[in-house]
Amino acid sequence: MGSTLLIGSINAYHVSGALLAIWAVVVSIVGIRVKSFPRDRRQASIVAGISIALVISTISTAIIEGVREADKEAEEEAEAAEPAAETTPPAAGEKLALAADPSGQLKFDRSSLEAQAGPVTIDMKNDSPVPHDVSIEGGGVDERGKEVADGGTSTVSATLKPGSYTFYCSVPGHREAGMEGRLTVR
Repeated sequence: MGSTLLIGSINAYHVSGALLAIWAVVVSIVGIRVKSFPRDRRQASIVAGISIALVISTISTAIIEGVREADKEAEEEAEAAEPAAETTPPAAGEKLALAADPSGQLKFDRSSLEAQAGPVTIDMKNDSPVPHDVSIEGGGVDERGKEVADGGTSTVSATLKPGSYTFYCSVPGHREAGMEGRLTVR
């Protein structure tokens, strides 16, 4: 069971890091034992190329795994907070349609929406494989929809007074990348 847990936790970063470490040890040993290593420019270029590729691979996989872990933690936190964050959707009111960019870019199809004061619901369709949600904040309102991907619809509802609000994607990094807009309530 212990080895199953260990194997299950190995990811691309671990493999890339291990290959980089093995490569460094091999190059060091060969460099110490072989006086004319590397023996020419071609061999030096090959050694440098492999070294650079392994370093870039290790850094890239570390970043990717870090983002995956952060997304997983955010998802777990959202699921844990979901019962407390659930609100009763308004009985009637205005429904607004929004869509995430289907190519996976971090943007909505609109940067502004308008609604009448009262119950407002935003339905955001996400046809991309990148997970997104739709959220509303401003004027004491802070509501989030469910994170969806691959054709799902995220819905957020709130009773809004006249004023300016922000709709955005609360997936970490998405809002900061520009996935937000202005909701004007009259």
